[in-house]
Amino acid sequence: MRYNIQLPDNKSLRIREMVFSYAMGNDIPPLRDGDCHDVQVTHRALRTLSMPSSVRPVVVNVEDCGAAYRFLMPLLAATPGRWLLTGTPRLLLRPILPLVDVLLGIGADIERVEDGWLISGKQFRSVETCHGASLQSGKTDANTDDGLSLTIDASQSSQMASALVLAAPLLGLRGLHLTTTYIPSLSYLRMTLACTRDWPVTIPGVEVPPIPIGASGDWSAALFWFAYARLHPEKEISLSPLSLNSIQGDCVIAQWFNKLKVSISTNDLSVVLHAEPLDVISKMMLDVRDCLDTVPVMATLAALLPADITFQNVHNLRLKESDRLQAIVTQLQPFADIELHGEELHVAGKGSPADARPVFDTHHDHRLAMAFLLFGPNAMISDTECLRKSYPGLLRDLFLVQRGLAPETQQGDFREEAEQ
Repeated sequence: MRYNIQLPDNKSLRIREMVFSYAMGNDIPPLRDGDCHDVQVTHRALRTLSMPSSVRPVVVNVEDCGAAYRFLMPLLAATPGRWLLTGTPRLLLRPILPLVDVLLGIGADIERVEDGWLISGKQFRSVETCHGASLQSGKTDANTDDGLSLTIDASQSSQMASALVLAAPLLGLRGLHLTTTYIPSLSYLRMTLACTRDWPVTIPGVEVPPIPIGASGDWSAALFWFAYARLHPEKEISLSPLSLNSIQGDCVIAQWFNKLKVSISTNDLSVVLHAEPLDVISKMMLDVRDCLDTVPVMATLAALLPADITFQNVHNLRLKESDRLQAIVTQLQPFADIELHGEELHVAGKGSPADARPVFDTHHDHRLAMAFLLFGPNAMISDTECLRKSYPGLLRDLFLVQRGLAPETQQGDFREEAEQ
């Protein structure tokens, strides 16, 4: 039986489109049915910026959304008013200082306070004033003839570089020439350039993707179903809207699962998965610098198959919604031989006994919850509410597939039970 899964939109694309639309002075794009929580949080925050308020400072709470946290920082700096950018305690520990330093260097008024960041927003310098200035690590020290030149340390998150690109219209940064240090998740910076391709921005070594944005179904969400199809070869899974020709970095999983004998066929804007018999699994070496979100699901799959997978460039997993690296190592140990050496994580799976009743702590992290769901209905998972952050319909779809029902048949008691 084929199960047709409607994937959520890619939240990274949706958030970038919203933020850039605001920076360009356009209307904030409306929410769509099924938008995940991160998109809703960003939409609400942008509406806060555009609505009058007698309260000063105006609180802009982005909860646990890292993209909104970093992307809103320069927007607030360039929007007249007094703002308090805040979120969950974990969010406020996540890296943002390199972005703050660059904004301070071009005249922003930003102060760290107990509950977040106090920002006195203002109209930024005109394009003519900015032209010819050069900023290196927060200090103006040289002139160029191709517009403002900024350097930012994006080694902890490419979002800090993306934040400057998306806010460039409000910051008066025409002719922005952005140089960066080592960038993890480079594909996300390329995604930003795809969303802003008509704005004059150059980043050495980072090209605007030649392909259109295309079908916006989320490849990070699709990964769960690729892994599920591999673990349940009796089920054929159709995912839409999804295109193999995508600017999303996580689309690399199509190559990985080809090695894991999951056949992939396309039909219009759908990708159909069918797992073939898998007798022997060769060792896999996966460089995840550009696709860190794939690691929790792939490590769990390695444990369950079992498979032998080494993940390279994993360090920044410690800087996500939780310390994902520590959570993977600790919680998958009963099911895999796991070794962590510097930038490499090695997972050699043992499989899960049929009578296992594992208990997992997600640390309120949607990627961990998604991964641990692969253990099936016998697993106890501390928090699945966090799935609404990126894939609010996953539990419903998974329940219906487990019950042998196509998701489009959900109705009556089945739908109510699935949502419980």
